[in-house]
Amino acid sequence: MPPTVSVFMPSYNGDRYLEAAVRSILDQTFRDLELVVVDDGSQESTRAILHRLAASDNRLKVHVCEHRGLVGALNHAISLCRGRYLARMDHDDISVPDRIERQVRYLEAHPDVVACGSEIRRMDAEGRLARYPKRRQRRLEHRPDLVPPRVQWMPGPTPMFRAEALRRVGGYRPQFLASEDRDLCWRLGEVGPCVRLEDPLLQYRGHSANTSLLQRRTQLFSHVLGDLSAIARHHRLDDSAIVAAIVPGGDYLPHVEAYRRLLAGHYPVDTYWLLFLARQNAWSIGGFARGLDFRRAALEHWRTRPFDVQRLWVAFRAWRAVSRAGCDAAAA
Repeated sequence: MPPTVSVFMPSYNGDRYLEAAVRSILDQTFRDLELVVVDDGSQESTRAILHRLAASDNRLKVHVCEHRGLVGALNHAISLCRGRYLARMDHDDISVPDRIERQVRYLEAHPDVVACGSEIRRMDAEGRLARYPKRRQRRLEHRPDLVPPRVQWMPGPTPMFRAEALRRVGGYRPQFLASEDRDLCWRLGEVGPCVRLEDPLLQYRGHSANTSLLQRRTQLFSHVLGDLSAIARHHRLDDSAIVAAIVPGGDYLPHVEAYRRLLAGHYPVDTYWLLFLARQNAWSIGGFARGLDFRRAALEHWRTRPFDVQRLWVAFRAWRAVSRAGCDAAAA
């Protein structure tokens, strides 16, 4: 008989933290679950840990495959899950003991909700916990019409999904690598509401191999393009050709330009793009050699329509971001 919950976990050479992550799921207060781990072409030491743990608990299902990358491993794991609820877990994090129980309870009590995530509590590579996070709202906004748009985002390793909803939207999309969770939240929000529980149900481990550190450029562009894709769908515009042309880690700027053309007259892509670069202090990925060049572009953007409050906000954020980076006009 299928379990109520399938937890899916991709693993690639996760020897150091893998056993703690696996045990945090197998030791959950909610017992009617399976843990589906896809070993994404790891070294033998990782496989040895998984097979040893599986020998002592038949709820752990280990599937070994050739290396296909994070998104490929995630989607493969989803295809192997049998539960009516699917929960993501990463191989270097730790779920609190009642995480699964609390998420199941919430989804059972709120049949309109398609996914339920939570806050996270950060820890360092050695497992030392950061201070308790601030509590935030539960119901999240799905507003692709705003600048910047607001998505019902749940931190990547925390969500529990209704299986039919996750499969209906097609799982994760490889074109949005390193921000694949945000893109998924956009598409789930088009099916039904997503919720982020106020309490941290997962301890997120920060270490030198985190995706956010190793793939920052890819993550930033995937964030932007995922947002623009959601905006295009909101306006019922077909962006399939743009998405199909995206190569993770490649030249992203032509795709931003393609969305600018597609959304002309529907959404102020330039305003969103400049505001994003300012908020992230990432003007270099936008093709600006110096902070001063970025500041001038933002001010010129505002001057073309000085009565536009959003453009004024862009100019203000750009000025502040560049000044904080020590690249003010005197450096010219």
